[in-house]
This record gives sequence, structure tokens and C-alpha cells, in this order.
Amino acid sequence: MTPTRSAAPASRRSFRAVGLSAAGAVGVLLVLGIAAGCGAMTGGPVRSEAEFLAHVRETRAAGEDTVRFLGSDPDSVILDESRSSTSCVDDLGVDGDGISRDQPAVSWAPDFPDGDAGYRAAVAGLRGRWSERGWKVTTDPVTDPVTGEATGLREIRTTDDHGVTLSLSPGRRPGEGRLVADGGCVRHEGIWETDDRDLY
Repeated sequence: MTPTRSAAPASRRSFRAVGLSAAGAVGVLLVLGIAAGCGAMTGGPVRSEAEFLAHVRETRAAGEDTVRFLGSDPDSVILDESRSSTSCVDDLGVDGDGISRDQPAVSWAPDFPDGDAGYRAAVAGLRGRWSERGWKVTTDPVTDPVTGEATGLREIRTTDDHGVTLSLSPGRRPGEGRLVADGGCVRHEGIWETDDRDLY
């Protein structure tokens, strides 16, 4: 009978230890979650000016590579290069002197000789290419901006290994696409001017 009596308290101590360990783990995860949330709210880490300009180059290069894959010359079909977004601002006032926020993005208008059929072939080609590289690929149906009706075409999107979001959507006319390379909102040292091409 004695072994039976001593086993019960030992069992209770074991359950108590497991409970405390679980509570400790939950506490650590909670602290990590709060830290990650605060980091996201403040805009993430600050990159050096050199690191940021390297990311700008990666953003442009990712788009140019994709445009070439689609059969167009990037220099001949470029639409726009932007540095800002309404969501890329210091709402909380956490950026000190010498810290900037920019969102490098470049867009192109590649042509597809077979109209909508060419566009669909381009989407299929990108899906295969991006999937082979291990990137997550998403597609969404496209609706007509005037009528709101489905066009039968899809927008395709992925994010590459450098954190650059690439997307292809239909352009303004049949057989035209709109390829965008978006580098995301980045906090960095220095001030970036998009016309300072010599820097990147």
C-alpha cells in the first residue's frame, strides 16, 4: 500500500511541472508576439543606404528578368518607377533624423501577340517558372473596371527570394499586360531619389 500512496504525490508534482512549463512557454511566445507586432508597427529594421540601394537594384532586376521571359525588352515597355506609397509613411513618428521610408516599384507593359490567348499563355508560363523556383504563386480573377463583370483572365502574383513582389495583370488593351515589381516599404538611412540612377 505504501508504494501506491507515494505514487500519487509524485504524479501530482509531475502534472504541476508540466503545467508550469506550458505556462512559461506561452509567456515566451506572448512576449515574442508582442515584439514582432511592435516591429511591424514601427516599419521593421532600418537598412543602411547601401543595403537599400541594393534592394532597389534587386527590385528592378527581378522585374526586368520577368519582362524578358515574357518576350519584351524592358527598356522599351517600361511604364513608371515610383518610390512611395500611401501606406509607406511614418504614422507613429518613430523614424529619427537621417531615416527615410521608401517603397521602390517599377512597372512595365509587355505585349502578347496573340491577344488574350497570349496573355493566358504568359500566366501559365509564369506559374510554371515561379513554381519551379519554390515561390508561392497566387492567382485572382480579373473583373472589368467599368462593368464589374469577369473578364475570364487572371492576375498572377508571387514574392521572390529577395522579398520583391512580382505581379502580372491585364493591361489597357487586348494583348497587353502590366508587370509590376514591388520592393515593399523599407526603412533606410539616407534619402533616395529615383533619378539618381548612377547610385543603383
